[in-house]
Amino acid sequence: MGIFDKITTKAGNKAFGIQEIKKRSELPISQEELLERRKKAKELIHKKSLMSSAANVVPIPGLGVGMDIKLMGDIIEDINKIYGLSHKQVNKMQDDLKQKVLTSAAMRGSQFIGQKVTNAMVKVIFRSVVKREAAKQSRWVPLVGQAVAGSISYYLMKKMGEDHIKKCETVIQDFIGE
Repeated sequence: MGIFDKITTKAGNKAFGIQEIKKRSELPISQEELLERRKKAKELIHKKSLMSSAANVVPIPGLGVGMDIKLMGDIIEDINKIYGLSHKQVNKMQDDLKQKVLTSAAMRGSQFIGQKVTNAMVKVIFRSVVKREAAKQSRWVPLVGQAVAGSISYYLMKKMGEDHIKKCETVIQDFIGE
């Protein structure tokens, strides 16, 4: 993590009241536990999306996109930790359980569950979501100002985070149902 990343993470976390997720959770074993983790993950997404929106309101070229990519990587890592599906957690699982998790994640189309999240991976996903959503948001092009850029950034960040929550939960459902 570079100096810019450390500064933005610390400043943003303090400004938005985001607690760093250090504790890695085990896989949830009940629906109640899954709901509790969903609530925690959605709260995290909301705060990080606000942080993204704030960065996009500042008229410094490249700041918004750079922050979006960094925050998306953080969101994915933190959601994985919340659900017990981070790279380190999955690698510590017994071989049969590890294989089930990775297979289930691959079947659900998630490249991030149980994998080390890199900026390159996030950029690829970020571009695909931006392209998909750009068509929906294109009606704003003549009016795009800083406020609209911030709201679009908030929406994209929230959508990507919620999509990742759904993928994590479908993988977890395979194990709760057993």
